[in-house]
Amino acid sequence: MLMNQLHTVRLHLGTSLRLVAAAACILLFSCASLAQSPIKHVVFILPENRTFDNYFGTFPGANGATTATLSTGQVIPLGHTPDRTVMPLNHTWPTEGTSTNFGKMDKFDLLTGCNQNGTLVCLSQYTQADIPNLWKYASNFVLADNYFSSLHGPSFPNHLFAIAAQAGGASNNTNPITNQGCAAVSTTNVVVIDGQGEISTPFPCFDFPTLADSLQAAGLTWRAYNTGSDFAAINHIRNTALWKNIIPISQFVVDATAGKLPAVSWVIPPGAENQYPTNSVCDGENWLVTQLNALMQGPDWSSTAVFIAWDDFGGFYDHVAPPRIDEYGLGPRVPALVISPYAKPGYISHVQYDHTSVLKFIEAQFGLATLTSRDAAAADFSDAFDFAQAPLAPLVLQGRHCPAASPAVVDYPNQLVGTSSRVAQIVLSNFNSTPMTISSIVANHDYTATNNCGGSLAAYSPTNGPKTCQISVTFTPAASGTRNGTLTITDSDSSSPQLVQLNGTGTRVSLTPAVVAFAAIPVGSASQFKTATLTNHATTAVNISGILAAGDFTQTNDCGTSLAAGATCTLTLRFAPTTTGTRFGTVTITDADGASPHVLNLSGTGTYVGLTPTSINFGAVTVGTTATSNVITLSNRSHTNTVTITGMTLTGSQASGVNNYTQITVSDYTIASSTCGATLAPGKNCTITINFTPTLVGPRNGTFNVFEAEADSPQAIALVGSGR
Repeated sequence: MLMNQLHTVRLHLGTSLRLVAAAACILLFSCASLAQSPIKHVVFILPENRTFDNYFGTFPGANGATTATLSTGQVIPLGHTPDRTVMPLNHTWPTEGTSTNFGKMDKFDLLTGCNQNGTLVCLSQYTQADIPNLWKYASNFVLADNYFSSLHGPSFPNHLFAIAAQAGGASNNTNPITNQGCAAVSTTNVVVIDGQGEISTPFPCFDFPTLADSLQAAGLTWRAYNTGSDFAAINHIRNTALWKNIIPISQFVVDATAGKLPAVSWVIPPGAENQYPTNSVCDGENWLVTQLNALMQGPDWSSTAVFIAWDDFGGFYDHVAPPRIDEYGLGPRVPALVISPYAKPGYISHVQYDHTSVLKFIEAQFGLATLTSRDAAAADFSDAFDFAQAPLAPLVLQGRHCPAASPAVVDYPNQLVGTSSRVAQIVLSNFNSTPMTISSIVANHDYTATNNCGGSLAAYSPTNGPKTCQISVTFTPAASGTRNGTLTITDSDSSSPQLVQLNGTGTRVSLTPAVVAFAAIPVGSASQFKTATLTNHATTAVNISGILAAGDFTQTNDCGTSLAAGATCTLTLRFAPTTTGTRFGTVTITDADGASPHVLNLSGTGTYVGLTPTSINFGAVTVGTTATSNVITLSNRSHTNTVTITGMTLTGSQASGVNNYTQITVSDYTIASSTCGATLAPGKNCTITINFTPTLVGPRNGTFNVFEAEADSPQAIALVGSGR
């Protein structure tokens, strides 16, 4: 039954592979320098779910960022990422498309899980003090600041790219999430998107060639260290004698210490130490140090190249737009390190890489043919090595004592006096080999802590990592103004007492809504009016000394210089964009309340371009027949500026479960004709005729996008139709 569900991209490997390998090395890529190298072992380590800016955004000389743009257009400094987050960040294919926003990289704040404890965790980063050993590796060996995940989605398909230079069309993690692959329960499925944008949900067991097959055919040794490896999703490996090459992760230190590493090792960190956001980054770094120390102190160090690349972006912000090289990727930029005696010391590589680049290095190193067009086109890390240099000495590092409480600081938004805030969660972890005794958990001043931990935490487990519990903390201000406090945790850990800084502000004044958003408005014109309400919740009047609008926004109000107890007043707002793109502004109210000033955030979009109608519904159409054409009018609403049109696309939007997969290739919609050229003069229109020919029964929705050289690009129209 399950075999009938397999994707059958069948294997054609054997002695012919060995015959063409050397020729392929010469024909497909330049590999002379790599082929002459002393490297006999390659180790590919794949931690999880980070972006380059999240780990190395402040690394000297690297292409990092310390600020980010929100969906409102507001630019904010990146915050500080806690050692572990309270919950995961959404990082599926659909949400990656939302967050990167056609390369604008300005909608990460919309991702589920971004706002944790009142902080935009997805828009945060670590510093050298948080991950000192990773920075030491980067400073002494090679840091790659232009390495991208292979697919704009999560771990499972990216891990497949890391072993096969493809994912068989898989675009998401399996449902339910499992590392069993071909051995999963029969109801398990995974979303697969083919080259035509069609979605299916087959059983997650594939049969396409992997680099392990190439190594096997060439008589070279290989292993995957972790029985949860995604080789489990490759039928001819999971269900044959080749599965003997998939071994427990604990064996890597043993093999590295004894000098028994195979030619190629895939190393997947165990669940508790894989640096997934809800796991301790410190603990994950310590695990990595243990593996590398074993290698560097073993006999294989002199002939080994280690590649460490985080598998996907994990929902964290990065400022570099991922290149689009095909339907599946590239995905957002991730951190990558190259560690070897022959790695260029202190070198930062700016060459574009992805997971298939590591495969390309291995193929070049061992004279193997490439697997797909992806690794054939990938750069091979030649710039990262100098095989003529004196070999670098091992860098043996010490692990750290990890913080027991995370985060170390909690910032609450303004809270009305006498009311309770949302609950913030602090995670307490035991990294010790003995149980942790918890003596007390106390919050002072206007804060209340709920101990969900009991009197002790079990000991750290080498298999499952640290035992954790959560402490709930609520803020109830007794007065307006700054109302800070401290959570004190007293326990048997050597870092006791752990102190968590609690920051909050009490207020008796509120502004609703907190954000006012305007629709797209032609540059040079003004919007319809919108309103916001200022309320005084105090028992006495509050004096108002000023109300000031900033940006492309104006305001009038009926608040006067004093707002009576229990009274409200109205701010009337208008948006008049001075240029194209998302425009951020504020209204700042200065008054006698302790939380003053109160800030109302405003956003709107300025545009020169108009598309009509706003959507097209073709209705139900017989499969294979073409519906009556519909015409879209593109208008340049500017009186002075010429619009440069850079492209038009038709992309699909198909649903699978709760996810909507947008921006994928579709063949149901076509551009029949267009009167639009490369430019559109001021005040002029052009038309685009769209045809709909459904290829399958059911909903066949799509989007028409016009890309132009303006900050608000692209403009889009929803296309709705179904096949019958």
